[in-house]
Amino acid sequence: MRCAVYQRVIKSCPQWRIILKETILDDIQTLIQQVDNEKYIKKMERKSKSTKSDSQKKINKINKQMDVLKNRKRKFINLLADGMITHEEYQESIEVTNKDLTELMEQKNELLSLMESEDVIETIEKLKKELLQFLNFDELTEDILHRLINRIEVKEDGTPIIHYRFTTPKIE
Repeated sequence: MRCAVYQRVIKSCPQWRIILKETILDDIQTLIQQVDNEKYIKKMERKSKSTKSDSQKKINKINKQMDVLKNRKRKFINLLADGMITHEEYQESIEVTNKDLTELMEQKNELLSLMESEDVIETIEKLKKELLQFLNFDELTEDILHRLINRIEVKEDGTPIIHYRFTTPKIE
């Protein structure tokens, strides 16, 4: 489905395609310059390190909780052996403890996978490569519009406001 602006203006007016293409190319070039900026890369690396550090702290906390639960399981075995609890109470306690251990293990695996997938330099390089592909387009096709643009608004003076499907990085 095409947006109303595309159907009414862009499709019927070749001039709009030229204006949009120039605007999109300028925006992509600006974004590539920002992403290529050393300050931006360093800031993203700092954020990544902070996130990894937070994740590692959470993993350490989860490991401690898992150790407590494993010790609790050993105590249940001792209580059963000493006749302090029945076999049914033991089974019930072990089931609850195993369920808690499984939940903690899932949380830990999610954090580990997040830490592994967070390679900032690689992500920035992929973004640059993707953006560079769009710099070389000759024709503004419907596919390119849908891949890059969320919506297009046209001001009363005819100036297009393009809302992209990605956000422009901010350097503070």
